[in-house]
Amino acid sequence: MPDLSTLQAALSNSRTVLYIEDNPSSLRLVERSISGRLGLVMLNAPNAELGLEMVRNHRPDIILLDINLPGMNGFEALNILQHDTLTRDIPVIAITANAMERDIKKGLDAGFVDYLTKPLDIIQLVVLLGKLTERK
Repeated sequence: MPDLSTLQAALSNSRTVLYIEDNPSSLRLVERSISGRLGLVMLNAPNAELGLEMVRNHRPDIILLDINLPGMNGFEALNILQHDTLTRDIPVIAITANAMERDIKKGLDAGFVDYLTKPLDIIQLVVLLGKLTERK
């Protein structure tokens, strides 16, 4: 059994990803796909309001954000994150079913570091997360 200092060292080397998504099956798919890979730990929130609170409390390294959320949508949440000095440098990736070219352009123009569409290409997501965690 590892001692406390070994456990603390392992946790300090991990990166946290917060996925703000209201669809439980999408959450499960991403969690199964990335948990434990690249030293990633995944947190999740079912709506933007709770997600923003979790960002402030947990300071994730990367945020995955659905666009079509109940209440506040992903663009509104991104805007709040971009205008907060504590969160504006956290990379935010859109994950959404809105797959039209104009939707993708709108998302990238708004400031998402990338815009992934559903059905999600897990390999593309893992590669992108790997690149983003290398920057830190």
